[in-house]
Amino acid sequence: MSCDSLYIVRILNILVFAVFSFVLLFAPVAFAADASPSAMEVPLEKINPDGGFSYLTKRLEEKVKLFLFSVSTSSKENFYKELAKRRLAELKYVIESDKKGNFEVATIRYSSTVGEWTEFILDEKLDKSKEPAVEVLTKHLPVVEKLMTKYDGTTAEWRFVKQDFDYINIYISKLQN
Repeated sequence: MSCDSLYIVRILNILVFAVFSFVLLFAPVAFAADASPSAMEVPLEKINPDGGFSYLTKRLEEKVKLFLFSVSTSSKENFYKELAKRRLAELKYVIESDKKGNFEVATIRYSSTVGEWTEFILDEKLDKSKEPAVEVLTKHLPVVEKLMTKYDGTTAEWRFVKQDFDYINIYISKLQN
């Protein structure tokens, strides 16, 4: 192969990678735009914590989108809101599917995401975002409360979900003050 052929192959590889990355980054996620979840009506995610490499790719896409493509505080806040909804859907999936291997991480990931969202709103002094965030979190409360009923009150699993429930209440309180 000549140098020109290698150069063309390299350029094609870069283009394929760029197109693939772009498609993955902006592919639509199976999440209703602003559906208000009732006690167990939470839209499903296409890729969940037991998805292996697909889930790792999804998480990487989220981080790239959050830190590189969410340039304004408004877009970053909206993405945190979307992430909180995704984490709730993942938590619900893990609990309802009895995916014990992902349970602890899913509960921690949910409360961490909601906490990061809350702290972002407070740190950036996004006063107009406080009330909508409280509304979203208030809608999450009955879902998490219903998920707690899947476990006996004396189990570690119940305590993890109860911590998520308690954290939501703490974050709501922080946003209301």
